Amino acid sequence: MKKLTLAVISWLILTVSLSATGLDNLSYGLTEGVRDLGRITAKPLKLNYWTSSLVLFTTMVTTLVDQPLVNYFSALKPFKPAAVILTKSVEPVGLMLLYTGFGWNNKELARKLVGASLYTQLNVNGLKYLLGKSRPYGLNPKESPYYIGPNLNSLYNSFPSGHTAESFSLATVLSDEFPKYRFWFYTWSSSVGLSRLILGQHFASDIFGGAALGVSSTKHYLELFETDSK
Repeated sequence: MKKLTLAVISWLILTVSLSATGLDNLSYGLTEGVRDLGRITAKPLKLNYWTSSLVLFTTMVTTLVDQPLVNYFSALKPFKPAAVILTKSVEPVGLMLLYTGFGWNNKELARKLVGASLYTQLNVNGLKYLLGKSRPYGLNPKESPYYIGPNLNSLYNSFPSGHTAESFSLATVLSDEFPKYRFWFYTWSSSVGLSRLILGQHFASDIFGGAALGVSSTKHYLELFETDSK
């Protein structure tokens, strides 16, 4: 019954939004967002040495306490229903609601949301299956996470967290568009990351790495628009 209610509400929101703005914005956002993906992959990535070093160092340090942290947070059972909702907010239905709510009244924002999401996920999945870090639920509670290298096994694609990267990517786009609400966008994305710990899907270093990758990928993508506007 709950799933049916959610489906009906989601359908109503999408229908009302699309009927109010028309399909042109939807088509433009998807078409141009996909086209941007080809452009951004050809654009050199500029890394700040100190920022990159700090992110790498923090991720490595966090790895040392991965198992104790995931054991602690996954034991917080009263928070799991809320964690499920937060996780769902960056899955297909949740993404469509976010895109509809923020993007379909603004063609260029729709384009940025789609393009940044695609580019972020391209980077995320490249790292996931290249590094091959073990998932928390694939380990004995006393074991430490480890890497097996390139593979396609879903038990070994923990780093970085895709849900966290996606939520931070969206938060970065929306913060760029609506800087007044930056705090709330990043509060939501941080909560999504925490939800992945509570649900036992990721380690803390996966969350941190996902957040860093989501922000950096999106900032790189947004540079397209700054270049085009000059």
